[in-house]
Amino acid sequence: MPKVKQQDKLPLRMKQLGKIYRLIEQFEEISRIDLSKLSQLAPATITALTRELIDKKLVIERAVQSTEARGRPAIGLCVSPFYWQSVCAILAENHFDLSLCELDGTLIEQRSYPINLRDLSQLEPLLLDYLDQFLKDIRNELNHPITFSIAVTGELDKKTRHLRRLGDRAMDIDLKTIFSSRFDIPIIISEYFDSWLFAESSLGAVIGYKNVIFLKLDEVINLSVLLDGNILHNTINSKMNIDHFIVPHLNELQGKINCDLPENERYQLKNQITHNAIYQMIDLLYPNNEFPNHIDKINFLCEQAKNNDHRAVAILHCLADSLAYILMNFVQLFSSQKIMFSSSLLPAKEILLTRINNKLATYLEYEKTVPEVMISQYEWNSTVVITSSIKQGIYDGSLLLNLEKN
Repeated sequence: MPKVKQQDKLPLRMKQLGKIYRLIEQFEEISRIDLSKLSQLAPATITALTRELIDKKLVIERAVQSTEARGRPAIGLCVSPFYWQSVCAILAENHFDLSLCELDGTLIEQRSYPINLRDLSQLEPLLLDYLDQFLKDIRNELNHPITFSIAVTGELDKKTRHLRRLGDRAMDIDLKTIFSSRFDIPIIISEYFDSWLFAESSLGAVIGYKNVIFLKLDEVINLSVLLDGNILHNTINSKMNIDHFIVPHLNELQGKINCDLPENERYQLKNQITHNAIYQMIDLLYPNNEFPNHIDKINFLCEQAKNNDHRAVAILHCLADSLAYILMNFVQLFSSQKIMFSSSLLPAKEILLTRINNKLATYLEYEKTVPEVMISQYEWNSTVVITSSIKQGIYDGSLLLNLEKN
């Protein structure tokens, strides 16, 4: 399991509480003795920490009857599903999803609200209207929310954490300030990629693998690498910038886009496989399409590919060839065992993934093993993904500190 970045200024006790909570969540009905062994903390410390988690209503005790011995049942510890809740959101360029969940990830209520292209210029009041509507709908179910968490599919400013881009539109929105008018609980703002990365590496199909590539392809390229069980990251974030990697001429479509750019920029990865490049390919092969440069155009491409339209298939093959070439380099560099892939192109995953895996096998034909490119086992709005930033806040102790202050 990858290590999460710790908040160095947090009190040691909060970090210990987060560590114990995580172990209890991982090993349901675990005893205090086993907790002491796994955490390497003294039994007295475990007793104090678990009592504090119970008092905070984060953990409960359960009687566990052993089948091997008679007498008094042993006491096991479990994450409490009864008290705390979380309000979670996903903000994408064409929809705003809101969910009410138990702390263990159980879904209570969920709504999805549309966002049109024209709405993006007046996004703040629209989001508040949708949130107010959702809070009104769940008023009878909402009890003891611990946090409001929102994951954006766009890009956050590294310093201010303002929303800098959503879809292909640049913006500057302070989401935390906007939603602070509706909540007096901690507000967690994160990029969807980070939530997806944590969920997949901690709980998903690649758990147990130490060397994994995580790639999400949409308006931008998000790539992270799990190496020896740890996410490679710098002091700012866990993503690697591969925008300027050069892709060789692998497909005739590559040379027909970005003709206004200098030769040394045309074949940069960001100009070959992101939405901007895909829009150009669609306009080139479907000159009569009337879709704006928006997610609807990507959905159109996927529908045409699923209908076996040769033009759509050609576009997906072009993208797959470039992706496979770049992945080949990272596999050889990091000895990756698996490649986890996510994209708005997944409605046509049969065509896209088959091509990527076949090309990757060709590029790595002399390697002993070829890692499989696979997709998430979780749905887009799975509670496992949307609550992962809350889990991180508990694990590293930052959310527990906030809970104690309030």
